[in-house]
Amino acid sequence: MPKELPTEDRPVRERGTYAKHGGDPTVASYASSLFFLLSVPTFVVVAYAGHWEGLYPESTVIPVFTGLLVGSLVVVFALMHVLTGR
Repeated sequence: MPKELPTEDRPVRERGTYAKHGGDPTVASYASSLFFLLSVPTFVVVAYAGHWEGLYPESTVIPVFTGLLVGSLVVVFALMHVLTGR
């Protein structure tokens, strides 16, 4: 039976919260997916909001978006490094 199927002794909710092997999703994996799913649209809106507020010209929107994306990746990887100790 595939690992993804819930068993009678462990419901789906418990599988996602308390991973028992590498194939089970964890709360951290859900948080990571949610961050990366929501970060790009948020950074696009923030980059355009700066242009709409008159902080910089339209030609600067893409470099601002790139800076936000790269900066967030650096912060996330640094946080993962500190939390996991690796």
